[in-house]
Amino acid sequence: MSNLVKDLFYLLRPTHWVKNLLVVAPAFFGGTVFGSFDNFITAFLAFLSFSLASSVGYIFNDVFDIENDKNHPVKKNRPIASGRILTRYTLVLALFLLIVSIFTALKINIIFTVILVTYLVLTASYSLGLKNIVIIESFCIAGGFLLRILGGGASSGLAISGWLILTTLFLSLLLAFGKRRSELNMSSENKTFRKVLSKYDKVFLDYMLVVFASASIITYSIYLINTSMGLILITIPLACFGVVRYVYLARKKSKGDPTEALLKDYWLLATVVAWLIIKGIAIYLHY
Repeated sequence: MSNLVKDLFYLLRPTHWVKNLLVVAPAFFGGTVFGSFDNFITAFLAFLSFSLASSVGYIFNDVFDIENDKNHPVKKNRPIASGRILTRYTLVLALFLLIVSIFTALKINIIFTVILVTYLVLTASYSLGLKNIVIIESFCIAGGFLLRILGGGASSGLAISGWLILTTLFLSLLLAFGKRRSELNMSSENKTFRKVLSKYDKVFLDYMLVVFASASIITYSIYLINTSMGLILITIPLACFGVVRYVYLARKKSKGDPTEALLKDYWLLATVVAWLIIKGIAIYLHY
């Protein structure tokens, strides 16, 4: 029984929920998330709604990608690919999570709900075929990140800077292409576990890493200079180091998955924590 619960919990991919902190970002950066108890609860509900929705996407993808996962050096051990959990049980779980996610979104507002449903449609479309279309699949991943931050703006009622939207887009594309670069290292001569890898090559992906690493740093710097002064500008060199560190990890074997890189690379984790602390001090203590 304990193994079944563990497998069901794994299907939710709770470690990947860290990506959904982007939903809280507009309220955090706008200085409103701790302004009142209602604001905090709204931010939490928005995070929860997107987290459950992302879990639905992970389950849906695992079901439709089961044959490819069986050939993956790591994914073959997942509950569905290994046969430890039957598909019909996972679909029931996904339906339950979907209902809770949408119900929670409706408690926030209709605009947030529309963005959440758009995210669900995007992830479903990705699983059903877009993941096999070169370049488009990476833009789908980036689109998921962009919808998270737009959802955060809708839930908090705050306008999001165009420069921040561009930074999110470029950074998301960096993470997406970085993941593919890492997977290309892992696949070596065997590219059967992800069909789209056969359409990529290391030179192209290295160019994409340079392009979107540069673009994300430039747009983030412009965003801060246009909106803030003081202590918060210190986060620019931190952002530069974090981006360069990720590019370095992406070119190493099995180090390009954004969540794995953040949770397992101490340099990158320390950089993100320091970045958050400085941002928090600058925003809430007005330095």
